[in-house]
Amino acid sequence: TQRKAIEEELIVSKEKAESANKLKSEFLAQMSHEIRTPINVITNFCGFLKDKYETESDEDTLESFNIINSAGQRIIRTIDLILNMAELQTGSYEPILKKINLNDILKKLITEFKPLAESKGLSISLINTEDASSIISADEYSITQVFSNLIDNAIKYTHYGSIRIIISDDNDNTVKVTVADTGIGIAENYLPTLFNPFSQEERGYTRKFDGNGLGLALVKNYCNINNALIFVESEKGKGSEFTVELNSFLQN
Repeated sequence: TQRKAIEEELIVSKEKAESANKLKSEFLAQMSHEIRTPINVITNFCGFLKDKYETESDEDTLESFNIINSAGQRIIRTIDLILNMAELQTGSYEPILKKINLNDILKKLITEFKPLAESKGLSISLINTEDASSIISADEYSITQVFSNLIDNAIKYTHYGSIRIIISDDNDNTVKVTVADTGIGIAENYLPTLFNPFSQEERGYTRKFDGNGLGLALVKNYCNINNALIFVESEKGKGSEFTVELNSFLQN
């Protein structure tokens, strides 16, 4: 009788926890919508005003438009990361595994990030070694987010040099993608906590780089969803290499 009572208490506690997680996720989604909607309006009208008065405004005024847009995009990115993490924590994300051309995804991402890289004087390139196969079996959205976050970080933490995205394959039905940069690198003692949520090597108000510490935590979770492995090699002051190993698409 006592064991049954304990089991019933555990079931009730589990249901309460699941309900709390669902409520938290719904709350985050609602609040994020309430924040993102006006931010989108602000950035859209900022772009409109910049285009309208571009020929009449001085350099400082035009730079103010760029700052407003950059701040708005930063808020939107933070909201997206919070929503994605909430979705994973509550188990509500449902991956759709299918045949994907990884080369096409990476080309689109490079086109997207090229203006940002060039604004910092960085080169960014896609290298396919020996025409390696880039056909994989994966969930398209989460895999795109993996490399979007890795490329974004590479640009953020690199002041000069290059960003290289390298596709290679082995004879063991895997495809490897390495995002290599010539950036500031990562301290060896920080590497074990690199993929923890809200983890950042620099903390406090004096830190040099923005961010909320969710990007790499999402990368790790999305890799797990796709049965992918991720490895990091880095040396402080010399750059970093993030390598993701994915399953090749096998014909039946």
